[in-house]
Amino acid sequence: MNNSIVITGIGVVSPLGIGMDMLWNNLLAGKTSLKHFADLEAAGYRNTHACRVQDFEAPPVHRGTYMALDATKQAIAQSRIQLPENTGVFLGSTLGESMAYEMAAEGAAIDPGQYNTFSIAKAIAGAYRLTGPVQALSTACTAGNYAVGMAMHALQRGDISVAIAGGAEPFSRIAMVGFSRSRAMASDACKPFDAQRSGMILGEGAAIFILERMNDAVQRGATPLAKVYALGLSCDAYHPTSPHPDGRGLSRAMMAALQQAGISKDEVDWVNIHGSGTKVSDTAEALALKSVFTTGMPVLSGSKGAIGHALGAASALELAICAQGIATQTIPPTAGFTVQDTAIGLGCTTAVVQKKIRIAINNASAFGGLNASLVLGSCLS
Repeated sequence: MNNSIVITGIGVVSPLGIGMDMLWNNLLAGKTSLKHFADLEAAGYRNTHACRVQDFEAPPVHRGTYMALDATKQAIAQSRIQLPENTGVFLGSTLGESMAYEMAAEGAAIDPGQYNTFSIAKAIAGAYRLTGPVQALSTACTAGNYAVGMAMHALQRGDISVAIAGGAEPFSRIAMVGFSRSRAMASDACKPFDAQRSGMILGEGAAIFILERMNDAVQRGATPLAKVYALGLSCDAYHPTSPHPDGRGLSRAMMAALQQAGISKDEVDWVNIHGSGTKVSDTAEALALKSVFTTGMPVLSGSKGAIGHALGAASALELAICAQGIATQTIPPTAGFTVQDTAIGLGCTTAVVQKKIRIAINNASAFGGLNASLVLGSCLS
């Protein structure tokens, strides 16, 4: 029997809905979570629009942890799994609990070790009394892909039989200031690959997955949602914040993932683009896609126009969208994309696309030149 690594449970806390069903239905309806926030205006921020999770109660300094725990509970419920004691936890985040560091900057006595990325991963392990490996991945906006990739490797090696993996990121005013000062924020909305794009919109959220070997999942009667084939990594080593203009880093990540998976580029049906909405990043990603898919472009879609850029949770939230899309053979529209940029020469979905999806790629890029491409596959016969 095929012993691929599969996702059997998905949990989501997002600005467009809590729970995968709510997020998915809102995506398919073309909705966006973009809002003006009075508290940002009152605090004097230049950009006052964001995508934030509404009606979610949590202590401000533990918001990321509470979102991760909620998403974990959802994933376990969908998977219908009794977690073995040696279950591993792999969690990605950029800053961990950003609010704690904001309070420290104002003079509060804060122990950073209680609020970093590892603290969130440790909270998940503690909540379920797990004794397996606990790993924190703070690789900025690629962290979610990294976490799931590390979980996949641990399962392939036989270190563990079940993994909890994903990303969590509470809304960060530190990031809001940094991106605003670097002029990376959109003047109105995030518009991935669009001719009128002007930048990114900050988001937040969490997405957590249950991963296990296909044999084990089938044996216990679980429903595999998607296969996780391979993680391709690269680093541009070009600039602290900008990708190499020709997209060579992301191109290498995609090619590495496909090579590891033993999959031809012509078998790829869908790419969920990083699509941050910035001029430089989107142009570089488009060039990367053109350099890889020379004989035919897969369907392209992006999610950040609908849910914002959740930093370390971004690629995890988008992986949840990919897994749901593969399971339902459906690709959502790309919120914010309306006019093709002739300089890019690539279009994204503008409506729901229903098609056979055998293979999909979830792309992520980050400051420091990091690139992570995760190759996923269908479990449908």
